[in-house]
Amino acid sequence: MQQTGLLFGSFNPIHIGHLALANYLIEFVPLDEVWFVVSPQNPFKEESELADADHRLKMVKLAISKEKRFKASNIEFSMPVPSYTISTLEKLKNQNPNHNFSLIIGSDNLLTFPRWHQWRKILTEFPIIIYPRPGYPVNHAEPDLKSKVQVIKAPLLDISSTLIRDAFRQNKQLPYLLTHEVFEYIKEEKLYGFPG
Repeated sequence: MQQTGLLFGSFNPIHIGHLALANYLIEFVPLDEVWFVVSPQNPFKEESELADADHRLKMVKLAISKEKRFKASNIEFSMPVPSYTISTLEKLKNQNPNHNFSLIIGSDNLLTFPRWHQWRKILTEFPIIIYPRPGYPVNHAEPDLKSKVQVIKAPLLDISSTLIRDAFRQNKQLPYLLTHEVFEYIKEEKLYGFPG
């Protein structure tokens, strides 16, 4: 059985923090693979902030093209919007019976996890790996929830897609927070108000 971690996100855009986390998870958890599940729309985010889903999927594919253990998934593109994590997990499990899937979430999401659709079912049926996010200590989570998840000590990289988008809008460039391929794609497609 393949041990596969699922990293859900808008990836708006994908940046080196996402890749560094996936790299750490493969080496230290350990996982055989990490799949980047691109969400067309997050139920907790404004749709207007998002670049087109196909652009975001393309950027993920460009970012991970040199790493065979990373995979991009567009499974949610054909699901009702907004799609709920439990529905996606169950669909992936049914389609890939030779994979043991673990859900990877940040410590910021752990605090809101009890608001997720059918969160108890997720907790019962899928291992959950928590990585640290600055300002969101795991010890603030519900004790019952905390006891059922695996907390890892991945490096804290305080990089966000919001920071990158805001920089572009302010006519600033942060090419070293993205892979070269993703930076060039954003520039070419003039995404996020890219300067020029």
